[in-house]
Amino acid sequence: MRPRLLDYLVCPHCQGALVLHARGEAADGHVMRGSLSCAGCGSSHEVRDGIPRMAPDAVAPEAARTVSRFGDAWSEFDRLEDHYEDQFLGWIAPNRPESFRGERVLEAGCGKGRHSALVADWGAEDVVATDLGSAVDVAFRNTRDRPNVHVVQADLHQLPVAPGRFDTAFSVGVLHHVPDPQDAFRAVVSRVRPGGRMIAWVYGRENNGWIIHGVNPVRKAVTSRLPSRAVQQLSRAPAAILWAASRGVRAAERGPLAPVGERVFYRTYLRQLSEFPFWEIHSIVHDHLTPPIAHYIPREDFERWFAEAGLEHVTIGWHNENSWRGTGYVPDAGS
Repeated sequence: MRPRLLDYLVCPHCQGALVLHARGEAADGHVMRGSLSCAGCGSSHEVRDGIPRMAPDAVAPEAARTVSRFGDAWSEFDRLEDHYEDQFLGWIAPNRPESFRGERVLEAGCGKGRHSALVADWGAEDVVATDLGSAVDVAFRNTRDRPNVHVVQADLHQLPVAPGRFDTAFSVGVLHHVPDPQDAFRAVVSRVRPGGRMIAWVYGRENNGWIIHGVNPVRKAVTSRLPSRAVQQLSRAPAAILWAASRGVRAAERGPLAPVGERVFYRTYLRQLSEFPFWEIHSIVHDHLTPPIAHYIPREDFERWFAEAGLEHVTIGWHNENSWRGTGYVPDAGS
């Protein structure tokens, strides 16, 4: 961690100020070893391999297994690729790169750090990237060369960052993998200043019946219980089918079969997948098969999250006809 991260961190237990005790600093300014102590309640948190380790001691077993599975996945699919920018912009629309310039940004659930890296490159003042599991080690490795990215291991429900500290918070592809998505959403919103914005993207329930009733029973009963390495191997076959289908749709849309291609179920999503390399589609299939927790959120529920959090000027959008994206603003007391 860079010492500047202290401008954002607070004790996750009492919200008290933290003191950094450094025991090793790298040439690039990261404190690689040390601890953070709370002046209020006296709790202490380790800084190890450049990352403040502020996760709670106990996590519900199913949530812990979900976090562990995704940590394994991001260690396997750890690359940052050019196509991530267009993919991310689709998930956070109508927000654009320039809207992050000069902002203090919180990413709630950073995975391997691909989105924090993008927001940092778009000119954010600082990005605090949090995740509960071992994915933080991959995120730190992928963003270490960006002085405006700070990685913290922490729980969304007990975020060790000051309330109202951020201009923007976003959570992409994470809230549907926690035990109580709406509660986690509220916790993240509480870290946004008045007038700031909250951005989220989640799996939709609408149009995903084939996953909910077909894939989910297999995930719950079988694949989420298998070793991660076994799921990586098993997911190759359905990934190959999806890869071929996406290429088939793209080819059909460009030829004499265009009228047929335009009627294909999941056409919009398959068209996007056709731009991805096979390993990325493999990663997506793996994500659907490996976690013990996966919620598919109806639009009505997603809209309620924003309303009950008191957000204003809310925009909810249908993405690829299988997921929901939303942006809302914390009321500005001065307006």
